[in-house]
Amino acid sequence: MKYTSGYARKPAIFVSSTCYDLKQIRQDIRDFIENDLGYEAILSEFDTFPTNPSINTTDNCLRVVEERADIFVLIVGGRYGYITNHADKSITNLEYLRAKSKGVPIYVFVDQTIINLLSVWEKNPEGDFSNIVDSSKVFSFVKELRSIDSNWVHEFRNANDIISCLRLQFAYLVNDSVLLRRHIVKEGVSSKILKYSGQVFQIAIEKPELWEYRLFAAALKDNLEKLDDLRYDVKYGISFNRVISIDNPQEVILSVQTKMEELRCKIDLLNPMINIALVEAFGEPGQPGDAEYIIYVAEKIIDIYKYIHEWSLSFNSFLVPEEFRGLLHAASRLSETVIQDIESFIKDYNDGLEHLVLGLEDSTEKRTIEFKLDLRSPNIALVEEESKKIMNLYGLA
Repeated sequence: MKYTSGYARKPAIFVSSTCYDLKQIRQDIRDFIENDLGYEAILSEFDTFPTNPSINTTDNCLRVVEERADIFVLIVGGRYGYITNHADKSITNLEYLRAKSKGVPIYVFVDQTIINLLSVWEKNPEGDFSNIVDSSKVFSFVKELRSIDSNWVHEFRNANDIISCLRLQFAYLVNDSVLLRRHIVKEGVSSKILKYSGQVFQIAIEKPELWEYRLFAAALKDNLEKLDDLRYDVKYGISFNRVISIDNPQEVILSVQTKMEELRCKIDLLNPMINIALVEAFGEPGQPGDAEYIIYVAEKIIDIYKYIHEWSLSFNSFLVPEEFRGLLHAASRLSETVIQDIESFIKDYNDGLEHLVLGLEDSTEKRTIEFKLDLRSPNIALVEEESKKIMNLYGLA
């Protein structure tokens, strides 16, 4: 979510739980959120819940979590709820997973009776607990929340327990937000940083140990993830660019040569970006780096990586006679080694950084991370071979 100062909207709190067994608790929490706090309460059983008539119940709930939820309150009682066709998970479970993926604050409340019986169920998972829960999946879900996802789980007996806890936790959250805003204003955080959320934003603001190197890795990852569809397009040869029809063999060869030169020019940009600009962005030893500069370098590297994929796809837009297709196919594959080298650089950098970070608390020795991009020259032998075939075929040799 992009931070925008002065964006006038109440915080929206999504309350997730089974409805019928916790009906009164949900009503009490809604009253607390709307009447006491003045925030927006989002509960699926009320008319204020925004629905899209064209999609089903599950997708509606997940859509609202994704689009509207600023805070997520999860309440687990004795019912697991309706099991969807999504890996046999309940709607409540899926809502939680969507909120977790979105990265919003999550507050988890579990009925005290469930907590008390959790250890008993773990010792005897095949036992009969039907007088307490409608499905043993409730225990599995709570175990996931506590042990696997490491959420802080609050026990409750009634709505007042939840409301009292939320009153305090929301106060802490507001205080954190005030401190963050003060820090943003004081530091004069740029729009380049503010357009990011999650880890990139957090590292740029908090500046932990080795923050420059962590920020570069996070910015690379954030921008690289946006290209998932493009990589599939290259894999399956999907392109919607305007088709260009070429029949003249000399024009085909000239077009391929021109595009090869375009690729070379873009590849030539990578070395100075990584081996010069990135070093400058990190700063001299003992001096802080430049967050905006680091993000800029990460973005440009991914821009070049994106261009190389699009360059390869562009050959699918050429409409040529059958005898020219071998040349186009050979030329389109010239990008493969460059893409592999960039991906290897990113992986090696992340692996090196991970080992460095893992040793932060274990050693006082000087720690270093080395990064250098060595690009292999594309093998043009097959392109030259296909070009000669065409020239011989048309008597151009």
